[in-house]
Amino acid sequence: MRVITIANEKGGIGKTTTTVNLAAALGISGCRVLVVDLDSQTHASQWLGVNADDVMPDRSSYGILTGQTALVNALVETEEQNVVVCPAHRLLVKVASELGQNVDGIFMLRDALETAVQAGLDVEYVLIDCPGAVGPVVNNALVAADLVIAPVQAELLSVEGLGELTSTVQRVKQRHSPHLPPPVVLINNYEGRSSMDRQILEALRQQFGRNMFATVIGREAPLREAFGDQHSIFRYRRTARSATLYRELANEVLERVHD
Repeated sequence: MRVITIANEKGGIGKTTTTVNLAAALGISGCRVLVVDLDSQTHASQWLGVNADDVMPDRSSYGILTGQTALVNALVETEEQNVVVCPAHRLLVKVASELGQNVDGIFMLRDALETAVQAGLDVEYVLIDCPGAVGPVVNNALVAADLVIAPVQAELLSVEGLGELTSTVQRVKQRHSPHLPPPVVLINNYEGRSSMDRQILEALRQQFGRNMFATVIGREAPLREAFGDQHSIFRYRRTARSATLYRELANEVLERVHD
């Protein structure tokens, strides 16, 4: 099992879009995938067809982080091929203080995943959708990670969050997870029409080199519409350009996690 954390310390830059559509791309390639939604906004859960009002705290990622339940008791089947989800609960907004009071709080998710595998959980990849704010929840996701994907848009404010995430990853690596790799940058929602977009893209490529995906996810209406339809791009419009791009991203991810 490989754990892939999707994080950036800025909201609204495509973490959930990346999580859901990458999970779907891996699923249609034949991989068994678990999505863990750690964001109190519950967008990944909703995108995968879960009604947030129907989720009980002890059947959610909140219950996992607070030790109320085992991960295997909080899984929901989705309509996406080979994809299951551990949904979020809105109480996650309060979980930071509870984790802070637990000396082993930073290891709750990692331990829950290991226990689930021992109990028979049969997935090849775990994708974790993180909240935007730094703190114990994101740290849990980083400690568990084999790969960290940092989605950004080709705009200055989005890029600024990368420095914060890189610092957080370095701290977690030094203190808790010596094998944690640096984040790999993913450009999404890219238009490329302006010279500024192209300059930022080139600057990121020069700065991050190998720690940046070759695949660039373009801005496309069907990708935005797919969320409202509660389907991945593959179920909403399989022929869309972004569907091809997420397949390419999935191939890159597989190469990296098995490198």
